[in-house]
Amino acid sequence: MISLFSARQQGGPLLAGILSITGAVLLLSLSDALVKLNSDGIALGQLLLVRSFVAACLLAGVLFVRGRISRVGLSGNIWVWLRSLCLALMWGFYFAALPLMPLSLAAACYYTSPMWMAVLTSVLLGKPVSVKSGVSILLGLAGVVILLRPGAGDVSPVMVLPLLAGFFYALAAVITFARCRYETPLALAFNLNLVLAVSGGAYVAVLHLVSVPDGAGFLLNAWPDLSGPAWGLLILLGLLLAIITVAVACAYQLAPAPLIGVFDNGYLVFAVVWGIVFFADMPDRADLAGILLIGCAALLASLPLAATRRCLTPRES
Repeated sequence: MISLFSARQQGGPLLAGILSITGAVLLLSLSDALVKLNSDGIALGQLLLVRSFVAACLLAGVLFVRGRISRVGLSGNIWVWLRSLCLALMWGFYFAALPLMPLSLAAACYYTSPMWMAVLTSVLLGKPVSVKSGVSILLGLAGVVILLRPGAGDVSPVMVLPLLAGFFYALAAVITFARCRYETPLALAFNLNLVLAVSGGAYVAVLHLVSVPDGAGFLLNAWPDLSGPAWGLLILLGLLLAIITVAVACAYQLAPAPLIGVFDNGYLVFAVVWGIVFFADMPDRADLAGILLIGCAALLASLPLAATRRCLTPRES
């Protein structure tokens, strides 16, 4: 009777945690779809700089209200900065891929990250790969092979970009678990957005120094003129990123990490939906089979590995 009563008491927080992570990956997938949809009018450096500056300001406000702003940002833990650098590389590679391939395929390649986590945990932390992790790696590799279709005439090297994004996300997750476990999620998110804003500014400065011509495209444009709607979009993306960060932090506080890790993978489903709605990118049967295999692999891998991601958001945190 006592255990039944406790389970009923816990039902509210569990449901709130599931709703929080589901809302977070919904908004995250929508943000990425908006980036892809508007990639002709903005540049990668602008996106990283403005969006992260807005998100950092909003998070700084939250931390200031909570009296913690003085304890974050300029962290003395070098691993916090290395984690943020890995995630900055992840964002850069993923955003670079979005204008060049369907959103659903980019998402599927990116969500090989749980398999990378299993490999990196074994290599860097000396923990053997379990049978479950081994099966997830094989399923993920099979899904990637189906998506890439080796030997097909339309195979593109840009597929490497979201795969690299998944690798750096996994590396950041391992660093978080091994070296940043006692940092608060909001503090890590603030530090990340600080690094992202600086990285975006540095990227823009380098492109200016090398005198990249106008019209070089999303990846290589230094600072194309932004219209009013484009500025509004970047500010909106910053606001969404701040909301996503808080929602994921709440989710991992309200419900067990393995459960939240499973719902984290809902991004794949939303990415397919937004791809159809915004771009009419209807995956064929082979694409759907590859996405399904990677999704199953991510679900399987997330159960033992979700604890390593508890301080991450889907692609941030």
